[in-house]
Amino acid sequence: MYRSLIPFPCLLAMLLAGCPSTPPIAEAERKPIPELTIVGSVNLFSGGTDFFALSEDGSTFVAGNKYSVGLYRASDYAPLERHYECEGETLAISDGGYSCNTDAAIYDLGYIDANTWYFIERILREADIRVHVRTIHPPREISVSTVDEPRSNIIASANRNYVAHNNGLIDWRTGKRYPTKAPVFRPREQIVPTLTPDNRIITYLGRKTMIFDPLNDTMEVWKGATSLDQAILVTPDNRHAIGLSTKNYKCTLWSWPEKKEIGHCSGRLRGIFGKNSEYLEVLALSPNGKSFAVGVDNNVRVYRIEPFQLELETSTPGPVVALALSDGLLATYDYKGFLRVWNIATGSLAGQHSFPGVGWANENKYNLAFQPNSNRLFLKRGGITVFEIPKRPARQKAGSDSGK
Repeated sequence: MYRSLIPFPCLLAMLLAGCPSTPPIAEAERKPIPELTIVGSVNLFSGGTDFFALSEDGSTFVAGNKYSVGLYRASDYAPLERHYECEGETLAISDGGYSCNTDAAIYDLGYIDANTWYFIERILREADIRVHVRTIHPPREISVSTVDEPRSNIIASANRNYVAHNNGLIDWRTGKRYPTKAPVFRPREQIVPTLTPDNRIITYLGRKTMIFDPLNDTMEVWKGATSLDQAILVTPDNRHAIGLSTKNYKCTLWSWPEKKEIGHCSGRLRGIFGKNSEYLEVLALSPNGKSFAVGVDNNVRVYRIEPFQLELETSTPGPVVALALSDGLLATYDYKGFLRVWNIATGSLAGQHSFPGVGWANENKYNLAFQPNSNRLFLKRGGITVFEIPKRPARQKAGSDSGK
């Protein structure tokens, strides 16, 4: 009698839809986890850093808070530009924060490409909001766009062609405006809209996910998608979208712009919006857009997009609040203060660092970013801390690039 080499459940799955390859099982904590080495730490602003982004070539980063914004060299954190710095002493206020004598309030910042960045401000003595677009080499301002909208609203996003705001798109090169049929943001719904690579705006209004296309003067309801604390993500090649489905409240991968469901990337969120409704789901794309990670509560999964398959599933000590992917590595940060880096191909932990005294009452915003072309990881938590990731053997690294 022959012994079957294929378990019956998998055989049944093969008959129905094919048996997927098994992802690596995350390493159990049976042995000491290597400590991630801190190679830099900097507090750029009084009161902490609210906004942070690394350039796509890893040479610079932009950072800011409510009162100040700047461009910095990533190698030594030296300021290349600073705008709206506090004038004189900062003043403590009753809620434990601080106030500053400056001319503007910073709303957002980011990169358009490796040599072009932007920041969004509201002039305190005036009612308008301005979008400044600047180049790094040479250091100069190439455009300023004024957004005429209620100052309680925020700017949605920017891409290589347009800036999205509450009432439409602005071509930041020419200043030409393309209005939307309705406002895309409402102050009580703190969802930051997505500006897609094909210049459409995905947002969540009144329990409906809306797609605005200002260039073609159209709008539609996306019945299959919904949002929690963030909008739908669209991959840089404009071929896939990731977010929450209205059918079963599971993380879902769709083809885009067809909006055809491909598969699910998490279980149904427990309760109404997960066990810890304040933190909900966290999503991250790899820089090349070929893989993504999703965190819900203490569970984290990494998926390859084509073919759609699970590559790694692991857990974190506390509910995950920040994720990053790059070159076969996953970084997680959770609300118990644990920073961990995983090797996706093997499921092993490359390193960990824990921050004492971090708990549920901590309201700081967190960002994780792998520095391109290096073995360093940036964590924004109040200030900015930079870690060195242990180098992997060449053979292991070559086989572990989840974005290939």
